[in-house]
Amino acid sequence: MKTWHWWTIGVGGVSVATSVALTTDLAPHVEYVPEKVVVLEDTVPAAPSAYGIPLSGFELERSSVKNGNTFGDLLAEHGVSAATVDSLVRIAEPMFDVHRMRAGHPIAFIFKDDGTHTPQWFVYEASPVEHIVFSLSPLNVHVHERPVVVHERAVACTVTGALWNDLSSCGADPALAMQLAEVFAWTVDFYRIQKGEQFTIVYNESTVDGQRYGDPEVLGVRYTTADRATEAILFSMDSTETYFDRDGNSLRKAFLKAPLKYSRLSSGFTQRRFHPVQKRFKPHLGTDYAAPYGTPILTVGDGTIETTGYTAGNGNFVKVRHNGTYTTQYLHMRKILVRKGQNVQQGDVIGEVGSTGLATGPHVCFRFWKNGVQVDHRKEELPKAEPVAEEDRARFYDVRDAIVAKIDDAQRKAERRDPVQF
Repeated sequence: MKTWHWWTIGVGGVSVATSVALTTDLAPHVEYVPEKVVVLEDTVPAAPSAYGIPLSGFELERSSVKNGNTFGDLLAEHGVSAATVDSLVRIAEPMFDVHRMRAGHPIAFIFKDDGTHTPQWFVYEASPVEHIVFSLSPLNVHVHERPVVVHERAVACTVTGALWNDLSSCGADPALAMQLAEVFAWTVDFYRIQKGEQFTIVYNESTVDGQRYGDPEVLGVRYTTADRATEAILFSMDSTETYFDRDGNSLRKAFLKAPLKYSRLSSGFTQRRFHPVQKRFKPHLGTDYAAPYGTPILTVGDGTIETTGYTAGNGNFVKVRHNGTYTTQYLHMRKILVRKGQNVQQGDVIGEVGSTGLATGPHVCFRFWKNGVQVDHRKEELPKAEPVAEEDRARFYDVRDAIVAKIDDAQRKAERRDPVQF
């Protein structure tokens, strides 16, 4: 009986062990790994093309319009008949006048690659974007446009000398210097910019085939000096885009800060200055801005031309009456471009920089009257334009906060690596 008991236990144990072995996975643990999907790339290069024309079976020959070239001459050189030229001119008329072709502009002929050198297309590049494509078989003309790609960029640039050169050194489009002069035309005197000051700019830059195209558009900028920061935010209100400070006040004022877009201040308003021609001390009740001959002179505000003329001291001059309080005058012009009684608007060109009268070099002497008394316009508190409307405030703050965040980010990067662009 005892023997049977242990035999029974033994059989039971074997049975349990067998059951465990049969129902339990004793193999090493292996996790399922999905099979990788292999994507086969098309390694056959795309067929070459130019101006929207596939070039397979064709040859492309580029050159440029030379002085004296005409549309007919260029095509006749490649055996195109006068009748065909005349037909193309007439077909092109709604889109392009062939007489507007200019020397230096790129052109291209596309020939059949069959040994005959027969032209199939002629292309004139009117601009980096717009190309006029003349099909010779069949006769047809159309405008091909390269895509313009807009990139948003930010740059922080410290002034070391000429702003144009500093922006270029930062990797930014140096044309931003002119844009900034316009943005801050009412609030920053660009003739007083000092070394060590900083411009941090968020802007749109357009490119065509990777090359800069057109002027950049400043979306927001911060100009930082030793004691203050001046900001400008581009904002659209009533379908008009203009610049406002961070509080929504317009940067526009009744008068520009200077009558030239970009030059240098050569002599300020003072009661005692040594006159370079008369060789004696006398008051200089104006501000001189030096610039090359022919530089456009702008009226600093809306008004009416009160006087134009010439005197031995002033040379050619223009005087503008803006209202009952303010009058401005512009001296030493090479050329006067307005007439007495003409109405002008802020920024209109009224003359060209010269050195007529008592002047040693090309400049404009700018004079500013307030209530009949000549004053230093750079020290005047001038009236401002309208601020952001109350109903547009919330939208303005959203735009401002997004731009300011990008300006802040660019400045932080500049603290570690100056100059910086991203």
